[in-house]
Amino acid sequence: TKRACELISYTYHHLYGLNVTNLRFFTVYGPRGRPDMAPYKFIDRIRRGVEIQKFGNGSTSRDYTYVDDIVDGVLRSIDRTYPYEILNLGKGKGTTLNEFIGLVERYVGRKANVKVLEEQMGDVPFTNADVSKAERLLGYESRFTFE
Repeated sequence: TKRACELISYTYHHLYGLNVTNLRFFTVYGPRGRPDMAPYKFIDRIRRGVEIQKFGNGSTSRDYTYVDDIVDGVLRSIDRTYPYEILNLGKGKGTTLNEFIGLVERYVGRKANVKVLEEQMGDVPFTNADVSKAERLLGYESRFTFE
């Protein structure tokens, strides 16, 4: 659906000369975040000593991006008009599932009760935002580490 929206916006740009900047967000977390996302679920479950599910060997990686970095990128894009652009907003560095679980254990002071399951079919092995174009065109730079 993301790619379909980018194609639709390109069509409007092409047909009507509309300036369009598409922003791709990478695994956003922070205040008012979705409670079904891993950061919230894992912190809550590990803190309470409830079992978490780890699919595969923990080597999958996500580019967890703090919401303030996303807001900064959105605000930077508002007054910069380009004919048509697709820009990635993220941290620009992945965190593996094993690293993520280790961070949660360290900060909540409790060892995770992990149930290891088979890898999920269709799960993307890693996400990592190439933010170089956003850096160049917007002056964007992620300020928050996942830690």
